Amino acid sequence: MNNLLRSVLLFIFTITLLTGCSGSSVSNAKKIPSITNQVAGDLGITNDQAEAGMGAMMMLSRNKLSPDDFSTLSRNFPGGGINLINKATGMGVIPGTIGTTTDVMNALSKLGISYVTAANFIPTVLRITSGLDGNTYGLLSKVF
Repeated sequence: MNNLLRSVLLFIFTITLLTGCSGSSVSNAKKIPSITNQVAGDLGITNDQAEAGMGAMMMLSRNKLSPDDFSTLSRNFPGGGINLINKATGMGVIPGTIGTTTDVMNALSKLGISYVTAANFIPTVLRITSGLDGNTYGLLSKVF
């Protein structure tokens, strides 16, 4: 009976650990598309345009923030700063050409986003990230 009880407890403990581990990665996996989908949906643009636009924002953030602050932002921003920068680069945004907010706006335009929509892009991303943990909004606010 003790062996059976031990086996059941061990089984429950193992399931709890596995569920907790897989739950956290599922949660992170959902977080990435949710911000992309939300930005894209709010602005009427594609997910690729949203990711590349956020990548342009990350390029400027990398230039304006300290290395430690950018590392924190990159780690906490859904999709990861470096991944978004790579997406932007893959869609034609040239690293090193983003030094001002105007450069981000021009990159958005080159991605096929209208100037009216581009004008709302940064405020939309800031609004959405204001609810995230990890000081994402605070660090973005230092740049934008």
